[in-house]
Amino acid sequence: MKKSTVLIATLAALLIITGTAIKSSMGLESGSIKVAVVAADDASDLGDVQAYLVPFSDFAVVDTIDVRSSTPSLSTLLAYDAVLVYCDALFNDPVAMGDVLADYADVGGAVVLATFVWYGPTWDLEGRIMTTDYCPFEQTGASLYANATLDWYDSGHPIMEGVSAVKGYFRDDVGLTAGAALVANWSDGYPFVATKGHVVGMSLFPVSHAGTPEEWTGDVPTLIHNALLWAVPEPVLELVPDTGFAATTIVGSGGFAANSNITITWDGTPIPTVPQLITTDAYGNFTAIISVLTQNDPGTHVINATDDYGRSAEITFTVVDMTGPTGATGATGATGATGPSGATGSTGPQGPQGETGETGATGPQGEQGETGPAGEVSLAYVAAPAGLAVLAIVIAVFAIVKKKP
Repeated sequence: MKKSTVLIATLAALLIITGTAIKSSMGLESGSIKVAVVAADDASDLGDVQAYLVPFSDFAVVDTIDVRSSTPSLSTLLAYDAVLVYCDALFNDPVAMGDVLADYADVGGAVVLATFVWYGPTWDLEGRIMTTDYCPFEQTGASLYANATLDWYDSGHPIMEGVSAVKGYFRDDVGLTAGAALVANWSDGYPFVATKGHVVGMSLFPVSHAGTPEEWTGDVPTLIHNALLWAVPEPVLELVPDTGFAATTIVGSGGFAANSNITITWDGTPIPTVPQLITTDAYGNFTAIISVLTQNDPGTHVINATDDYGRSAEITFTVVDMTGPTGATGATGATGATGPSGATGSTGPQGPQGETGETGATGPQGEQGETGPAGEVSLAYVAAPAGLAVLAIVIAVFAIVKKKP
């Protein structure tokens, strides 16, 4: 898988913390897969296969490419996420066709091979895609022209989801290559479906031949749909570093659409990037630099990348807490100078009269005042005492005379 080149000098200037890279991916969105039916066959047969694949909502595009008279370039194939390859006639150049399919697989293209690509030495597909490095099947004999039905299959494999019954007539006599994974068998014991990497092998002629003894029946459209979908790699994101507080480089690869705009969000909010407009290359890869949106919010945050077709991937970035521990309490500073007195407030209302206090102790006797001037004596005050004195003398004489014998 090719990766877009990261400018080391730019990273050195923008990245503050380095770390290990991590990868993450999500499922493919509905209606985002572009498919091509690539076959050495006539337009009628190509249209037959196209007609039963178009209704699947996963597929945004289902095109046909006739390779009887020309071989598509890698750039042509890269316009598609997956290709279904079969033949009912001679390839224009079976070696060149096989080589370009291998190049396509090398950059993440999904390849599903079907009958009669193993019908050698005249009708078969050749080139690198048919080597054991890519192909899950190898030809072991002449093609099988006999009806058989689906027998054993891996019910947990996504290719077999919703598939329970298939009958086929046109099949190839094949065996598994080393390292291939068997997904399903025919009732006569021949391999039916197998995988290796992003290449799926299917020993069944995909044209329906409806109304003839050779027509296939059952869940063939679902089977081919599932195989194409499974073979498409999921979009993958990588962060370098995945922790920090300033910036990080985001690298997208895998199942992103080729030549597609990419939107980056941080916790659901679109964020600015370098470059400002991100576009995937011909292989669906991109590289950009993003700044940490929430430097003051330590913890895990979700970064999402989505292409024009809704294919997306998510990855987490951990913002480092740059707040240090609380320092020790400093010494108390000196008391400042007394500030100026404030203005005197207004007089408040008079309070209620208090209770009468206790009588205090008798004070010391004051100094004797000066003798005042003699006043005039009244005649009554003088005569009264004199009269009383005369009366007292008379009484006393009378008492003495009375006592004498």
